[in-house]
Amino acid sequence: METSRTSMRDNVEADDLMAEAERIHAQVGALKAWFAQHPDMHCLLVIDPSQRDPAAVDAAGNQSFADLPVTAIVVDHDAISPTHCPRLLELDLQTDAGVVALEESVRLAFSDRRPQSMAEGRGQRIGGWLASAASPGEIAAHCSRLLLQRDDRDHLCLLRFYDSRAQALLWPMLSPQQQHALLGPIQAWHTLDAGARPVTRVNTQGRREDFALEPEQWPAIHGHGIVNRALALYAYDRNRQPLPREVEAAAAAAVRARRYGLIDEEDEVVFVCHALNWHPEFDLHPKVLQILGSMTEGDLYAGQIAELTPEEIEEIRQGNWHGRLRVSDSANGRA
Repeated sequence: METSRTSMRDNVEADDLMAEAERIHAQVGALKAWFAQHPDMHCLLVIDPSQRDPAAVDAAGNQSFADLPVTAIVVDHDAISPTHCPRLLELDLQTDAGVVALEESVRLAFSDRRPQSMAEGRGQRIGGWLASAASPGEIAAHCSRLLLQRDDRDHLCLLRFYDSRAQALLWPMLSPQQQHALLGPIQAWHTLDAGARPVTRVNTQGRREDFALEPEQWPAIHGHGIVNRALALYAYDRNRQPLPREVEAAAAAAVRARRYGLIDEEDEVVFVCHALNWHPEFDLHPKVLQILGSMTEGDLYAGQIAELTPEEIEEIRQGNWHGRLRVSDSANGRA
Protein backbone atom coordinates (compact mmCIF):
# COMPACT_ATOMS: atom_id res chain seq x y z
CA MET A 1 0.00 0.00 0.00
CA GLU A 2 2.83 2.38 0.92
CA THR A 3 4.57 1.54 -2.36
CA SER A 4 1.36 2.39 -4.24
CA ARG A 5 1.04 5.77 -2.49
CA THR A 6 4.70 6.57 -3.19
CA SER A 7 4.25 5.68 -6.86
CA MET A 8 1.18 7.90 -7.11
CA ARG A 9 3.04 10.81 -5.48
CA ASP A 10 5.98 10.37 -7.84
CA ASN A 11 3.61 10.39 -10.82
CA VAL A 12 1.98 13.62 -9.60
CA GLU A 13 5.38 15.28 -9.14
CA ALA A 14 6.44 14.17 -12.61
CA ASP A 15 3.23 15.60 -14.09
CA ASP A 16 3.79 18.86 -12.20
CA LEU A 17 7.32 19.18 -13.58
CA MET A 18 6.10 18.51 -17.11
CA ALA A 19 3.40 21.17 -16.75
CA GLU A 20 5.95 23.59 -15.31
CA ALA A 21 8.30 22.98 -18.25
CA GLU A 22 5.46 23.79 -20.63
CA ARG A 23 4.68 27.02 -18.77
CA ILE A 24 8.35 28.01 -18.82
CA HIS A 25 8.57 27.38 -22.56
CA ALA A 26 5.39 29.40 -23.17
CA GLN A 27 6.52 32.35 -21.04
CA VAL A 28 9.96 32.49 -22.65
CA GLY A 29 8.29 32.50 -26.05
CA ALA A 30 5.82 35.19 -25.02
CA LEU A 31 8.56 37.47 -23.65
CA LYS A 32 10.77 37.04 -26.71
CA ALA A 33 7.81 37.82 -28.98
CA TRP A 34 6.81 40.90 -26.94
CA PHE A 35 10.29 42.42 -27.01
CA ALA A 36 10.69 41.58 -30.71
CA GLN A 37 7.57 43.67 -31.32
CA HIS A 38 8.99 46.52 -29.21
CA PRO A 39 12.62 46.83 -30.40
CA ASP A 40 12.97 50.27 -28.81
CA MET A 41 12.52 48.80 -25.32
CA HIS A 42 15.26 47.51 -23.02
CA CYS A 43 14.62 44.21 -21.23
CA LEU A 44 15.58 44.52 -17.58
CA LEU A 45 15.37 41.61 -15.16
CA VAL A 46 14.44 42.44 -11.56
CA ILE A 47 16.13 40.18 -9.02
CA ASP A 48 15.92 40.00 -5.22
CA PRO A 49 19.15 38.66 -3.68
CA SER A 50 18.02 39.09 -0.07
CA GLN A 51 17.60 35.34 0.58
CA ARG A 52 19.22 33.65 -2.41
CA ASP A 53 21.19 35.61 -4.98
CA PRO A 54 20.30 34.32 -8.45
CA ALA A 55 23.32 36.12 -9.90
CA ALA A 56 25.74 34.11 -7.76
CA VAL A 57 27.43 31.12 -9.36
CA ASP A 58 25.69 28.04 -7.99
CA ALA A 59 27.14 24.67 -7.01
CA ALA A 60 26.59 23.39 -10.53
CA GLY A 61 28.62 26.27 -11.95
CA ASN A 62 25.63 28.04 -13.48
CA GLN A 63 26.79 31.51 -14.58
CA SER A 64 23.74 32.65 -16.56
CA PHE A 65 23.68 36.06 -14.86
CA ALA A 66 27.31 36.43 -13.79
CA ASP A 67 28.47 38.73 -16.61
CA LEU A 68 25.31 40.77 -17.15
CA PRO A 69 25.37 44.55 -16.56
CA VAL A 70 23.84 45.22 -13.14
CA THR A 71 22.28 48.30 -11.54
CA ALA A 72 21.36 48.33 -7.85
CA ILE A 73 18.00 49.65 -6.66
CA VAL A 74 19.22 51.36 -3.52
CA VAL A 75 17.16 51.13 -0.33
CA ASP A 76 18.24 54.18 1.66
CA HIS A 77 17.93 52.69 5.13
CA ASP A 78 20.55 51.45 7.58
CA ALA A 79 18.54 48.27 8.28
CA ILE A 80 18.87 47.13 4.65
CA SER A 81 22.28 45.79 3.66
CA PRO A 82 23.45 46.91 0.18
CA THR A 83 23.94 43.23 -0.66
CA HIS A 84 20.22 42.66 -0.03
CA CYS A 85 18.95 45.48 -2.26
CA PRO A 86 17.04 44.50 -5.40
CA ARG A 87 18.91 44.82 -8.69
CA LEU A 88 18.29 45.26 -12.39
CA LEU A 89 20.11 43.04 -14.87
CA GLU A 90 20.22 44.04 -18.52
CA LEU A 91 19.21 41.28 -20.93
CA ASP A 92 20.21 41.73 -24.56
CA LEU A 93 17.82 39.39 -26.30
CA GLN A 94 19.72 39.81 -29.56
CA THR A 95 22.54 37.71 -28.08
CA ASP A 96 22.73 34.06 -27.12
CA ALA A 97 23.83 35.03 -23.59
CA GLY A 98 20.80 37.27 -23.18
CA VAL A 99 18.39 34.56 -24.31
CA VAL A 100 20.04 32.00 -22.02
CA ALA A 101 19.68 34.41 -19.10
CA LEU A 102 16.03 35.02 -19.99
CA GLU A 103 15.34 31.28 -20.07
CA GLU A 104 17.06 30.75 -16.73
CA SER A 105 15.20 33.65 -15.12
CA VAL A 106 11.84 32.26 -16.21
CA ARG A 107 12.84 28.84 -14.89
CA LEU A 108 13.74 30.35 -11.52
CA ALA A 109 10.52 32.37 -11.38
CA PHE A 110 8.35 29.29 -11.79
CA SER A 111 10.59 27.18 -9.56
CA ASP A 112 10.14 29.66 -6.71
CA ARG A 113 6.36 29.33 -7.06
CA ARG A 114 6.39 25.61 -6.35
CA PRO A 115 4.16 25.07 -3.30
CA GLN A 116 6.93 23.54 -1.20
CA SER A 117 9.34 26.40 -1.96
CA MET A 118 6.72 28.98 -0.97
CA ALA A 119 5.74 27.10 2.18
CA GLU A 120 9.39 27.01 3.23
CA GLY A 121 9.56 30.81 2.83
CA ARG A 122 12.46 30.70 0.40
CA GLY A 123 11.47 33.97 -1.31
CA GLN A 124 11.04 35.07 -4.91
CA ARG A 125 14.35 35.56 -6.67
CA ILE A 126 12.77 36.96 -9.82
CA GLY A 127 10.60 40.08 -9.62
CA GLY A 128 9.79 40.31 -13.31
CA TRP A 129 10.95 41.52 -16.69
CA LEU A 130 10.71 45.26 -17.27
CA ALA A 131 10.32 47.00 -20.60
CA SER A 132 11.41 50.61 -20.91
CA ALA A 133 13.15 53.04 -23.21
CA ALA A 134 14.68 54.70 -20.13
CA SER A 135 18.16 53.85 -18.88
CA PRO A 136 18.61 51.24 -16.14
CA GLY A 137 19.93 53.97 -13.85
CA GLU A 138 16.79 56.05 -14.35
CA ILE A 139 14.53 53.09 -13.64
CA ALA A 140 16.55 52.10 -10.56
CA ALA A 141 16.38 55.67 -9.24
CA HIS A 142 12.60 55.74 -9.79
CA CYS A 143 12.07 52.46 -7.94
CA SER A 144 14.41 53.52 -5.16
CA ARG A 145 12.36 56.67 -4.53
CA LEU A 146 9.21 54.61 -4.04
CA LEU A 147 10.56 51.79 -1.88
CA LEU A 148 10.31 53.64 1.44
CA GLN A 149 6.87 54.99 2.28
CA ARG A 150 5.28 56.54 5.37
CA ASP A 151 2.24 54.58 6.54
CA ASP A 152 -0.92 55.83 8.24
CA ARG A 153 0.94 55.96 11.58
CA ASP A 154 3.91 57.82 10.06
CA HIS A 155 6.13 54.74 10.30
CA LEU A 156 8.70 54.24 7.55
CA CYS A 157 7.86 51.04 5.65
CA LEU A 158 9.50 49.09 2.83
CA LEU A 159 7.07 48.69 -0.07
CA ARG A 160 8.21 45.43 -1.64
CA PHE A 161 6.65 45.91 -5.06
CA TYR A 162 9.75 44.34 -6.65
CA ASP A 163 8.67 41.01 -5.11
CA SER A 164 6.23 39.33 -7.50
CA ARG A 165 4.02 37.88 -4.74
CA ALA A 166 3.90 41.19 -2.86
CA GLN A 167 3.14 43.10 -6.06
CA ALA A 168 0.36 40.64 -6.88
CA LEU A 169 -1.52 41.74 -3.75
CA LEU A 170 -0.61 45.42 -3.98
CA TRP A 171 -1.47 46.05 -7.64
CA PRO A 172 -5.25 45.38 -7.60
CA MET A 173 -5.81 47.65 -4.59
CA LEU A 174 -4.15 50.63 -6.29
CA SER A 175 -6.12 53.19 -8.27
CA PRO A 176 -5.24 53.54 -11.98
CA GLN A 177 -3.39 56.75 -11.14
CA GLN A 178 -1.35 55.00 -8.45
CA GLN A 179 -0.59 52.10 -10.79
CA HIS A 180 0.78 54.39 -13.47
CA ALA A 181 2.76 56.40 -10.92
CA LEU A 182 4.27 53.18 -9.56
CA LEU A 183 5.42 52.17 -13.04
CA GLY A 184 6.76 55.63 -13.90
CA PRO A 185 9.33 55.21 -16.73
CA ILE A 186 8.53 51.50 -16.99
CA GLN A 187 6.36 50.85 -20.02
CA ALA A 188 5.46 47.25 -19.08
CA TRP A 189 6.15 45.03 -16.08
CA HIS A 190 5.97 41.35 -17.04
CA THR A 191 5.67 39.10 -14.01
CA LEU A 192 3.65 36.30 -12.38
CA ASP A 193 0.42 36.96 -10.52
CA ALA A 194 -0.59 35.48 -7.15
CA GLY A 195 -1.44 32.17 -8.83
CA ALA A 196 1.81 31.99 -10.85
CA ARG A 197 0.02 33.04 -14.04
CA PRO A 198 1.96 35.35 -16.39
CA VAL A 199 0.64 38.90 -16.40
CA THR A 200 1.74 42.17 -18.01
CA ARG A 201 1.07 45.45 -16.22
CA VAL A 202 1.22 48.29 -18.72
CA ASN A 203 1.68 52.01 -18.23
CA THR A 204 -0.76 53.73 -20.59
CA GLN A 205 -0.47 57.24 -19.14
CA GLY A 206 3.27 57.90 -19.40
CA ARG A 207 5.39 59.00 -16.52
CA ARG A 208 3.90 60.22 -13.28
CA GLU A 209 5.95 61.24 -10.26
CA ASP A 210 3.18 61.66 -7.69
CA PHE A 211 2.89 58.15 -6.26
CA ALA A 212 1.30 58.19 -2.81
CA LEU A 213 -0.75 55.71 -0.80
CA GLU A 214 -3.91 56.70 1.04
CA PRO A 215 -4.13 56.13 4.83
CA GLU A 216 -7.04 53.72 4.40
CA GLN A 217 -4.93 51.48 2.12
CA TRP A 218 -2.29 50.73 4.73
CA PRO A 219 -4.18 48.24 6.94
CA ALA A 220 -4.52 45.88 3.98
CA ILE A 221 -0.91 46.41 2.91
CA HIS A 222 0.34 45.62 6.41
CA GLY A 223 -1.52 42.30 6.16
CA HIS A 224 0.00 41.22 2.83
CA GLY A 225 2.80 39.25 4.48
CA ILE A 226 0.20 37.30 6.45
CA VAL A 227 -1.84 36.70 3.30
CA ASN A 228 1.11 35.34 1.36
CA ARG A 229 2.18 33.05 4.21
CA ALA A 230 -1.34 31.61 4.40
CA LEU A 231 -1.58 31.24 0.62
CA ALA A 232 1.77 29.42 0.58
CA LEU A 233 0.60 26.94 3.22
CA TYR A 234 -2.69 26.49 1.37
CA ALA A 235 -0.90 25.89 -1.94
CA TYR A 236 1.33 23.31 -0.26
CA ASP A 237 -1.65 21.57 1.32
CA ARG A 238 -3.58 21.46 -1.97
CA ASN A 239 -0.49 20.97 -4.16
CA ARG A 240 -1.64 23.66 -6.57
CA GLN A 241 -1.58 27.41 -7.03
CA PRO A 242 -4.34 29.51 -5.43
CA LEU A 243 -7.24 30.63 -7.59
CA PRO A 244 -8.07 34.35 -7.97
CA ARG A 245 -11.16 34.03 -5.75
CA GLU A 246 -9.05 32.34 -3.07
CA VAL A 247 -6.50 35.15 -3.18
CA GLU A 248 -9.31 37.68 -2.75
CA ALA A 249 -10.79 35.70 0.14
CA ALA A 250 -7.40 35.53 1.88
CA ALA A 251 -6.79 39.28 1.51
CA ALA A 252 -10.26 40.11 2.88
CA ALA A 253 -9.82 37.68 5.79
CA ALA A 254 -6.50 39.27 6.81
CA VAL A 255 -8.21 42.67 7.13
CA ARG A 256 -11.02 41.16 9.22
CA ALA A 257 -8.50 39.41 11.49
CA ARG A 258 -7.04 42.80 12.43
CA ARG A 259 -10.52 44.19 13.04
CA TYR A 260 -11.21 41.38 15.49
CA GLY A 261 -8.12 42.47 17.39
CA LEU A 262 -5.79 39.64 16.40
CA ILE A 263 -2.22 40.87 16.75
CA ASP A 264 -0.19 37.66 16.92
CA GLU A 265 1.14 36.88 13.41
CA GLU A 266 0.70 33.13 13.78
CA ASP A 267 -2.89 33.71 14.89
CA GLU A 268 -3.51 35.86 11.83
CA VAL A 269 -2.08 33.20 9.53
CA VAL A 270 -4.31 30.55 11.14
CA PHE A 271 -7.35 32.84 10.74
CA VAL A 272 -6.65 33.37 7.02
CA CYS A 273 -6.03 29.64 6.54
CA HIS A 274 -9.45 28.96 8.03
CA ALA A 275 -10.99 31.33 5.50
CA LEU A 276 -9.28 29.34 2.76
CA ASN A 277 -9.93 25.85 4.10
CA TRP A 278 -13.32 26.22 5.79
CA HIS A 279 -15.32 29.07 4.26
CA PRO A 280 -14.37 32.54 2.95
CA GLU A 281 -16.56 34.16 5.63
CA PHE A 282 -16.30 31.44 8.27
CA ASP A 283 -16.03 34.09 11.00
CA LEU A 284 -19.69 35.01 10.50
CA HIS A 285 -20.77 31.60 11.74
CA PRO A 286 -22.54 32.08 15.13
CA LYS A 287 -20.20 29.75 16.99
CA VAL A 288 -17.09 31.45 15.59
CA LEU A 289 -18.51 34.88 16.39
CA GLN A 290 -19.16 33.69 19.93
CA ILE A 291 -15.54 32.55 20.29
CA LEU A 292 -14.15 35.76 18.83
CA GLY A 293 -16.42 37.87 21.03
CA SER A 294 -15.36 36.08 24.20
CA MET A 295 -11.62 36.48 23.66
CA THR A 296 -9.84 38.66 26.19
CA GLU A 297 -6.39 40.25 26.23
CA GLY A 298 -3.71 37.59 26.08
CA ASP A 299 -5.96 34.96 24.49
CA LEU A 300 -4.67 33.38 21.29
CA TYR A 301 -7.12 32.78 18.48
CA ALA A 302 -5.55 29.43 17.57
CA GLY A 303 -6.19 28.15 21.08
CA GLN A 304 -9.72 29.49 21.38
CA ILE A 305 -10.90 28.30 17.97
CA ALA A 306 -9.84 24.77 18.94
CA GLU A 307 -13.10 24.65 20.95
CA LEU A 308 -14.93 23.92 17.70
CA THR A 309 -15.97 20.32 17.32
CA PRO A 310 -15.36 18.38 14.09
CA GLU A 311 -19.12 18.52 13.48
CA GLU A 312 -19.18 22.30 13.80
CA ILE A 313 -16.22 22.65 11.44
CA GLU A 314 -17.96 20.44 8.89
CA GLU A 315 -21.09 22.59 9.22
CA ILE A 316 -18.98 25.69 8.54
CA ARG A 317 -17.45 24.03 5.48
CA GLN A 318 -20.88 23.08 4.09
CA GLY A 319 -21.95 26.72 4.12
CA ASN A 320 -25.71 26.23 4.51
CA TRP A 321 -25.66 28.58 7.50
CA HIS A 322 -24.15 31.30 5.30
CA GLY A 323 -27.07 31.13 2.91
CA ARG A 324 -29.48 31.54 5.80
CA LEU A 325 -27.54 34.59 6.98
CA ARG A 326 -27.89 36.19 3.55
CA VAL A 327 -31.64 35.55 3.52
CA SER A 328 -31.91 37.04 7.00
CA ASP A 329 -29.87 40.10 6.02
CA SER A 330 -32.04 40.64 2.95
CA ALA A 331 -35.20 40.38 5.01
CA ASN A 332 -33.89 42.85 7.56
CA GLY A 333 -32.93 45.22 4.76
CA ARG A 334 -36.43 45.09 3.30
CA ALA A 335 -37.89 45.64 6.75
